[in-house]
Amino acid sequence: MNPAPQTPAFAHQAAKLSWACPVVVFVMLALGRRFSAPVIIDLVALLLIVVGLAFGVIALFGIPKHGVKGILAQALVGIILNGLLLSIFVTNFMAARANAMQQHTSRELPANSPASASTIYTSAGMSDGREWFTA
Repeated sequence: MNPAPQTPAFAHQAAKLSWACPVVVFVMLALGRRFSAPVIIDLVALLLIVVGLAFGVIALFGIPKHGVKGILAQALVGIILNGLLLSIFVTNFMAARANAMQQHTSRELPANSPASASTIYTSAGMSDGREWFTA
């Protein structure tokens, strides 16, 4: 009789998933923008990045029980790749947010422009002093 094939431990599977998630993210971002909404693709990519990072850390906790072989290198590669992708995601998010805030504030009329000053004075029933010079 043949013994039942031994399945790899969860730590080994988590280590493989930790580096497989960034690969899936790369493929999804490369191909997915043509077929779906970019916001949904970005949110799914963020979810995969966080899951991959979590699986890498979980795999490291399996080293004392299952040994370093097949876990440490894969988990570290996954943690590094997911960490880099997460830092790129956060940096791009912050830059896009700053850009949106700047565009939002530039839509408003600047307070020191001549049109806004005369509009404020005349709407309040005040004079801006220009009538003294129109003699």
